[in-house]
Amino acid sequence: MFKYTPTIASRPQVWAVGGGKGGTGKSLVAASLGIHLAQMGRRVILVDGDLGAPNLHTVLGLDPPAVALSDFVKRRFESIETVVTDTGVQRLSLISGARNSLDIENLKHFQKTRLMRVLMTLPADVVLLDLGAGISLNVLDLFSLADRGILVILPEPTSVENCYRFLRSAFLRRLYHLGRTLGYQSIIDLVMEHRDQADDGRPTEILEEIARVDSCAAEALATHVSGFVPHLVLNQVRSLEDEHLGESMEWVSDRFLRIPTRYAGAIPYDPTLVQCVKGRRAYLSEYPRARTAEMLRAVAESVVSPAGATLRSFPDVHFAGADSYRALDLLPGARPEEILSAYLRLRRTLRSDSPALAPLDCEVERRATVAEVERAYRTLSRNISALTSLPSRAAVPSFFARMRSAPSPLA
Repeated sequence: MFKYTPTIASRPQVWAVGGGKGGTGKSLVAASLGIHLAQMGRRVILVDGDLGAPNLHTVLGLDPPAVALSDFVKRRFESIETVVTDTGVQRLSLISGARNSLDIENLKHFQKTRLMRVLMTLPADVVLLDLGAGISLNVLDLFSLADRGILVILPEPTSVENCYRFLRSAFLRRLYHLGRTLGYQSIIDLVMEHRDQADDGRPTEILEEIARVDSCAAEALATHVSGFVPHLVLNQVRSLEDEHLGESMEWVSDRFLRIPTRYAGAIPYDPTLVQCVKGRRAYLSEYPRARTAEMLRAVAESVVSPAGATLRSFPDVHFAGADSYRALDLLPGARPEEILSAYLRLRRTLRSDSPALAPLDCEVERRATVAEVERAYRTLSRNISALTSLPSRAAVPSFFARMRSAPSPLA
């Protein structure tokens, strides 16, 4: 049975890079994250966790290593450090994937347990897993149990849909593992057996049902599962609309799936990336000053930052307008321009043709949320209009008034 272990200073952080479908650029993002972290002084070991079709060495511009992860899993070597190879980048090493092994893709439970345990003993600051595509149990288990999960997606309907499916499945695997570890597996099985499987990915609803059976179990599980906050990385962005999709998906996931995520940033489409892969050259090493390279580094910093891994905390305050701030995803006391920006962002996110909402069957909830957002904005804009009487802010009320009178495109 896998033993969930919290992050401690004596072991490396384990980051897992996954995605709901193939072709999103996970390996490129994983390699770039590894190179950037190594250049910043961290010891990094990249692990090719795509046991069916490993190619991380190719993205790094390396020949297939003589030893690979499959050698360790099949116990040809007792120490996993034996299969660690050099990449040519200072402080960055690689554990390649399987070598000519037809059955290694489907790890047995004891093999998975052993692998996760030894990854946490590697001499590194960060162990970076490049996982395979899809939602196999191998992928979901490694992703859900990592300290940081990173989902690489494309601004395409199929990728968005698969991303939401991946989030639901990974959350459930996280819950199952916690249930085993904390001794509540029978309660989780009982609750999940009676749930509608089409709606089994909402943490709040699952935990509420668990609480009806055992409130202590629900409290313990909620405390531990709160650390599951995957980061979203939008790859091959070609327009401002594509870039807005990442922000919209962060909000939609939190509000409609009840699974909090954090948008780590967007990576522009760059044909040079394709040429680097074809030429077996590491992009971040070849073009360190390119705009795409800068965005890749920004994504890495967003993921590594403690602020990027925590949820927005709303103070427990009660005053006129407090609920309106929450409805717009704002902290109390937000400035007028912040209120307007939040409102416009949510108008865009909640449109009936929003690409972030298209894969979800949530029209009734969408319309209710639209009404809530409109009420919140009217409340806050009226308050601002009443309070902004100074000459230097005289333009604010009239601008809000124009926005209030404009027809809403949300319905």
